[in-house]
Amino acid sequence: MISNGGYMRGEDEYLTYIIEGKQTRFVIPVYQRNYDWKIEQCERLFDDLQSVATTGMGEHFFGSIVSKREGDTRVVIDGQQRITTVFILLAALVAQLRSPESDVTSVEASKADYIEGQFLVDTYHPDEQKLRLKLVKGDMGAFSAVVAGGVNLVEGSNVTRNYRYFLKRIADMPITGDQLFDAVKRLKVVDVKLDEHDDAQRVFESLNSTGLDLTEADKIRNFILMDLDEREQERCYEEHWIPIERNTLGQVSDFVRYYLAAKMGKTPAVGRVYQSYVDYARRTYSSAQSGRLDTLAMLGDLRGFSERYGRCVSPDRDRSELDGVLYRLGLLQMGVIIPFVLNLLASIDSGGISEGQAVECLEAVESYLFRRWSCGIPANSLNKVFETLHGDAMRGVADGATYPEAMRYSLLHKSGTGRFPSDSEFRASLATRDFYRIGNRKLYLYDRLENGDSKERVDVVGGLREGRFSVEHIMPQTLNASWRKSLGDRCEEVHDEWKDRIANLTLTAYNSEYSNRDFATKRDMENGFSDSVFRMNRWVGEQEAWGEGELESRQSVLQDRFVELWPPISSSYQPTLEVPDEATLGDDAEFTGRDIVSYSFMGDDTPVKTWKEMEVGVLRSLCDLDLGRLYTISEESSFPGSAFEHEERQGFSKVSDGLFVKSSNSTWLKVELLRKVFDLLGVSQDELVIKMVQVDRAEGDAD
Repeated sequence: MISNGGYMRGEDEYLTYIIEGKQTRFVIPVYQRNYDWKIEQCERLFDDLQSVATTGMGEHFFGSIVSKREGDTRVVIDGQQRITTVFILLAALVAQLRSPESDVTSVEASKADYIEGQFLVDTYHPDEQKLRLKLVKGDMGAFSAVVAGGVNLVEGSNVTRNYRYFLKRIADMPITGDQLFDAVKRLKVVDVKLDEHDDAQRVFESLNSTGLDLTEADKIRNFILMDLDEREQERCYEEHWIPIERNTLGQVSDFVRYYLAAKMGKTPAVGRVYQSYVDYARRTYSSAQSGRLDTLAMLGDLRGFSERYGRCVSPDRDRSELDGVLYRLGLLQMGVIIPFVLNLLASIDSGGISEGQAVECLEAVESYLFRRWSCGIPANSLNKVFETLHGDAMRGVADGATYPEAMRYSLLHKSGTGRFPSDSEFRASLATRDFYRIGNRKLYLYDRLENGDSKERVDVVGGLREGRFSVEHIMPQTLNASWRKSLGDRCEEVHDEWKDRIANLTLTAYNSEYSNRDFATKRDMENGFSDSVFRMNRWVGEQEAWGEGELESRQSVLQDRFVELWPPISSSYQPTLEVPDEATLGDDAEFTGRDIVSYSFMGDDTPVKTWKEMEVGVLRSLCDLDLGRLYTISEESSFPGSAFEHEERQGFSKVSDGLFVKSSNSTWLKVELLRKVFDLLGVSQDELVIKMVQVDRAEGDAD
């Protein structure tokens, strides 16, 4: 007998006894994965059975089976791989005993019929499905063919593959069919049967607590479907879960992570997507009366957002102007925007905004992202920007603004590493940035430079991917004698300065072996600059030579083109009440010169009036987390320990018994103190989210 927290009860039992001669059928619920045992596991099982047969062992432990009875079925919560493999092995044994070409023998002429009737097929079961094991839909056809004697086997299935393996092993084994069957009968399991009041989901979580085998999406699917009866499980699986998998291209765990970021304004850690979804679902979908979850509402919302996710990550560029922008953003490789885009598409579906307004928003986002990338601004603040951008916009809408105006206002009021680069900063980036070593972002950059918003498009993306086009240095990467001569005495200096800048790069359709030819040859050859299919080469093809003067001129032309394609944004919205800006403690944000509105530490939002209130409140929360370590920090003579005292003194605030902190007059020092303490305690700075508004007064003691 085993138990786990009072709700699991199990007893040792032979596996064949559980199956034999009863009406009970094992059902693998649809939320379980497909059968995935490989030859390696089957080989180990067969070796063990052969050893049991030849050594005369009384029994062989074969793990546990956890199931819950529903009528005359036992729904398998854990152990489906082992159960399914034994059924496949028995089907292979029956096939070999019946085969006139097989040397596998039994002293009983009817042994094959006995095994089939007692363990594989229930002839008298009223259901059309006579098999004693019902697998998930993807495996059931293959299993039916196996039990039918190997007729019309389903290729590509693990069921079929392992069946063929067992057929061969049985044919070649040094023991009789009776000995193998007797060995199977000695497989002993711990049979754990849950009562109807047992929490199957909690049992499942405890059995899979390591998370090694199941994805976050697997666990979420099980959480949603597990407590439904078999018919409802299958209906929900077919009508909702399969479309979710299809819409997300099978990347359900990634999708749910973005979904939660869109819903909660915070992206869960990769390994906590399941738990974060469970917490969200219980807050959002629990009945106030019964406490039960509204399964259809959960699945309906996930399915709706999965359709938006599919449109976001795999848009049809020619479907609409909106999809064209989504396609470009995909080329830019900025998955960080997905939570915002999900909410934007949901707003279209609900009638809150038009597709035209959504295009306005995404074009502003495109300028924001590309300008920042071009200027080399770190991307560490972008998660928070796009987790909260929809909420910022909706607050503006509530204040009387249009959604695009409020959204642009929010982007324009980001500071530090969240800022929107100005025209001057953007133009300057073209004079310094290496635009050659940019990986697959070249697909986005050159598609945009060549095509812009033109209806007549060159397939730049396809050409680059297929190798028909290439990014070319006009002045080559390595100078030869003719290029040295044409560039003059400063050839090395000019080459080092300009080689990988955008002014010296373009698209070509000619063979790269010509890349070191002199400029006139590259200009006048077939598919050269003056004969190019690319609009962006027209100006280059009109030049008589290529040197520093031409590079400077082209840089100026391209600077204007960049500002045209990725324009600045503006907003006429002036909030009645200042919309708070959000930043985490770890962001490179501007905290000085601002009034704090509230802070959220590990999810608990706390309104405050001063930065001092925030500092003391957070330190008190840190004391609850690790008081001993904080005491140790306070005993250090260097900062941040020097800010603490163990006795009450004037100007110090109590954070715990025997621990007081002196708050600096400087907001910057308050923030730095918390950053240092967070690092020393091993607490992520992103756990502290601060909301603040801009003020025009000088920073003083009121902080």
